[in-house]
Amino acid sequence: MRLTNRHNLPQPIVAAVANDPYNKGPADISVTSLIGPARKRQLEMRHADEITEDVAERLYALIGQIGHGILERADTTGWTEQRLFIRRHGWTISGQFDRLVLYEGELSDYKFTSTYAIRDGLKADWTPQQNMYALMLREHGHYVARLQIVVLLRDWQKSKARHSPDYPQLPVAILPAEMWSADQTEGYITSRLMAHGKAQTELPECSPDERWERPGCFKLIRPGNTKATSRHATREEAEAARAEDMAVDRKKPLPPLEIEEEAAYSVRCLDGWCPAAPFCEQAKALAKEQVGGALMQTLRG
Repeated sequence: MRLTNRHNLPQPIVAAVANDPYNKGPADISVTSLIGPARKRQLEMRHADEITEDVAERLYALIGQIGHGILERADTTGWTEQRLFIRRHGWTISGQFDRLVLYEGELSDYKFTSTYAIRDGLKADWTPQQNMYALMLREHGHYVARLQIVVLLRDWQKSKARHSPDYPQLPVAILPAEMWSADQTEGYITSRLMAHGKAQTELPECSPDERWERPGCFKLIRPGNTKATSRHATREEAEAARAEDMAVDRKKPLPPLEIEEEAAYSVRCLDGWCPAAPFCEQAKALAKEQVGGALMQTLRG
């Protein structure tokens, strides 16, 4: 992968991004890649010399590295940032956990992310990631009793916390993760290895979850407003909500809500979160279907 600096960011930032210390070690695949889309990984390997990524697109990853380094340096009670290896079905898998409190068996993973990312609780890939780390630790003779994700919210706002009880009340959240049985974890690993193995000869389609698809919906918008009043899964639900709004007795009448259909949208493919997108026929088809021709030139590379 080639790194670009299209926005002329300062040299120390460019150097810090370029000097990313991440290395999966002498392994065929890392835990993170194993969880990730098989199609994406294959395309990234096949086009490694052609893929470009701008420094500005790596800044969140850089912030995460900085945060992990500070937390590791400050830790006096845990075992931190160790890379472990296991062998399964002819593959060597590596994984680097964030923190294990020895004897207590508390395995923690730090995530530096947005408040939006945890609106529904744990992200889908966090639980399997932690359970694979737990399996690795046990295989190396360590005790793991519980799993948790420590989420540091980089965009947290005190004003929103004050006015909305549904908004995170602190800029940090500690979320417990489900502990899988050994059989469940082994089954998950086997299924993911099969997917990545098959992708070597036959590229699969990325699923809606892997594409971070935002489902289509029907929005209710008040004329003159730019933001939707509400979103609904079906037109019938939107029409019912519109009728309820029209039935409200107001001192000052408002213009009736309008229904606007919003198509599904693959965020990972179309918003620059997948470096393999310019080489992906599925991404190009989605750009044509979901966005139109505007994005096609970008995806042609």
